[in-house]
Amino acid sequence: MAETDEGQERTEAPTGRKLERALEKGQILTSKELLMLAVLLVGGLQIFIGGYYYFNQFLTAFRKSLDFSDFLQRDLPLPLAFVAGIADISLPLIFFTIPLVIILITTQIAFGGFHFVTANIGFKFNKLSPLKGFSRIFGIGGLFELVKSIGKTILIGIIGAIYILYRLPEVMALGRMPFETALSHAGYILASTLLVLIFANLIIAAGDALYQWYRHQQSLMMTKQEVKDEMKETDGSPEIKSRIQKLQREAAERGSVANINQAQVIITNPQHFAVGLRYDFVKGTAPKVVVKGSDAIAKMIREKAVEKKMPVLEYPMLARAIYFTSEIGGEIHTELYRAVATVLSFVFHAGAEGEKPDIEVPKELQFDMTGRLMERRRVA
Repeated sequence: MAETDEGQERTEAPTGRKLERALEKGQILTSKELLMLAVLLVGGLQIFIGGYYYFNQFLTAFRKSLDFSDFLQRDLPLPLAFVAGIADISLPLIFFTIPLVIILITTQIAFGGFHFVTANIGFKFNKLSPLKGFSRIFGIGGLFELVKSIGKTILIGIIGAIYILYRLPEVMALGRMPFETALSHAGYILASTLLVLIFANLIIAAGDALYQWYRHQQSLMMTKQEVKDEMKETDGSPEIKSRIQKLQREAAERGSVANINQAQVIITNPQHFAVGLRYDFVKGTAPKVVVKGSDAIAKMIREKAVEKKMPVLEYPMLARAIYFTSEIGGEIHTELYRAVATVLSFVFHAGAEGEKPDIEVPKELQFDMTGRLMERRRVA
C-alpha cells in the first residue's frame, strides 16, 4: 500500500468529494496507448477495406490538380483551381476522419469516462521547471514510459520483420506485374502489414491500460485521517455539529413555550425537565407532547403553568422518559401509554387534587439526567 509522509497507509476508498477534486485538477483515467491503438485499428481497417476507394479519390484529385487546361480555356483564376483540388479530397478525408473521432471518444468513455476539464486548458508555467522536468523523466512514471517505448519498439519490430519476411516472395514479384496490378497488390500488402502491427500493439496497449488504471486508483486512495478531515470539512466537526443541534433544539423548545395553553398537564423532573401533554378526546389518539424543555426552558414552562393555574405533577422518571423519547408535536412512546393514562385520569377525574397515583416507567425507558439509559449503564 502507498504511504504518506506521516507513514499512514492509503487504505480507504476515495470519497465523492475526492473524486470531484480529482476531476477539477484534470486527474482523469486515460491511456494514450489504448486510444492510439483504437485510432490505428479503425484507420487500418478503413485502409484495408476501402483503400482502393481512397487511393482512386486521391489519385484523381492529384491528376486534376496538374491539369489546368479547363481553367485556362475558360480564363478562370488559378487560385480557383487550388480550391477545387482541395474540395475534391475533402469528402474522402471527412469520411476517413469521422470514424477515427468517434472511436477515440467512445474508447475514452468506455475506459475512463468523458470529462471536459478546464484545468487542462491553458499554459502551465510549472511545466517549465527543470527540476520538475527531471523528476518526471527519472521518476517511476518516466521509467515506465521508457521501458514501454523500448518494449514496444522491439516487439513491433520483431513481429513486423517476421511478417515482411513471410510476404517477401510477393514483394519481390511486384516488379514483374503490370503497374496498376502491382500498385494495387502493394497497397494490399501495406494494409495487411499495418493491421498485423496494430494487433501486435494490443499487448502494449493492454499493459498500459492496466498500469494506468492501477496508478489512477492508487492516486485516489486516502488515509483514514484524510477521510476524517474531509468529513469535518464537508459536514463540520462533530463538536460543532453537536453544538448546532443543541442550539436548534433549544430554539425549538423555547418556541414551543407559546403552546403551553394547549397543555392539559405539566410533568416535571422537578427542576431540570418539564413536558406538557394534551389528549384529544374527540379523535381518541395517543397523547401528544405540545411543549417541552430542559433547565431554563423547563423553569419557564413551570412558571407559566403556575400562572395559568395548570396542573404540575412531579414524576422525574416519567418526565425524562417523555423528554428523551418524544418530539414536540409528536405522540408519546407506546411503552409510556399506561403511565401517562394513569396521570391523565388523575388530572381529569380528581382535578390533580389529593395524593397522586403511583406509576411505573419501563426499565428500557428509564434515563438519567444526561439521557443515558440507566438499564444499559447498570449492565455495563
